[in-house]
Amino acid sequence: MRWFPIFRRFRRLSDFFDRFSTEDLAGVLANVGLPPAAKIELFATGQNALVRRLVLSDGRSLVLRGYFVDRQKQNGFAHWYMSRHLAERGIRVPAVYFRQVFPFPRGKADVEVLIEEFVEGQVVTEAVRHDATVRHRVVETLVQLHSDRSPCPGRPWLGSPSPDPMAEVLDKVPVRLDRIRKQLAEVTPQEAERCLRWFRERVARRPVPESYELIHCDWNRENVLLTPNGEVVVLDLVTMAYGCFESDLVDVRWMFFDEGWWREFCEGYFEKEPSRRERFEQNAPLFLASFLLIKAARQASGAGKALERGDPALAETRRAKSRKFWKLLIATMEGSPLG
Repeated sequence: MRWFPIFRRFRRLSDFFDRFSTEDLAGVLANVGLPPAAKIELFATGQNALVRRLVLSDGRSLVLRGYFVDRQKQNGFAHWYMSRHLAERGIRVPAVYFRQVFPFPRGKADVEVLIEEFVEGQVVTEAVRHDATVRHRVVETLVQLHSDRSPCPGRPWLGSPSPDPMAEVLDKVPVRLDRIRKQLAEVTPQEAERCLRWFRERVARRPVPESYELIHCDWNRENVLLTPNGEVVVLDLVTMAYGCFESDLVDVRWMFFDEGWWREFCEGYFEKEPSRRERFEQNAPLFLASFLLIKAARQASGAGKALERGDPALAETRRAKSRKFWKLLIATMEGSPLG
């Protein structure tokens, strides 16, 4: 039985969620054989109003997620699909109990709702930084993820073909440079042109892979959960796609701990996949530069939005972060070590 609640007009997705949670959630849970929720709350970390914890009347916990439907991204569908796909491959992920699209009266988009398993555990924190067993298990999980290959890049489960991933990155370089230049006066037209030329030359020289690995696209400490019995659980499956494994390894450098930890992680990775070492050493500067450019552009964009809201202090903080990433990008272009 399909459940379509009737909603009044809302301005924000969080308004939809408030109404859905209080008036319609019990009916949805009943339709999938689950008891009603005794409590609905935000998580202690993240405070994302669109990701909530459901404590059921029988004591079990679930996770409630909401997304606006985007025909190109289809976040809810991608999350649901990857949950099933990874579970079939033996990778531990939270099981999805419910997924459905509901009308959103604003008229511009619909809302996709997911209800999934809540897994007890902790993310990879400083407390386990020096635990070699934990690092080994995270390495094994990433290697297992990357063992899933496709002759074509992109997200075929969404039904849309993708060009070479780095060609897509190159297409966006001018836009990102423009965002940075609007906030950082030291980034001259000449510097921006030099950066664009570097990307063009690097992408042109890079051999196009014969196959593509399934990559997470946001492999950071918050998305790797450690259960009490030692399992590694992969979270946040929305952005996964077939792409280049180098991207995930660069994420590890900046989204986990320091350079020393990252190099030990890479050694463990290449012990299991020695054939990938040479390719990574050749291509890592390009993927690192792409990572840094994206970070610098996002912070610059955030500075512009802060100014529009009349918050110059936040704008300056964002500029400082953008400047840090820009300097690292220039250093990478000039041949500094990846660390």
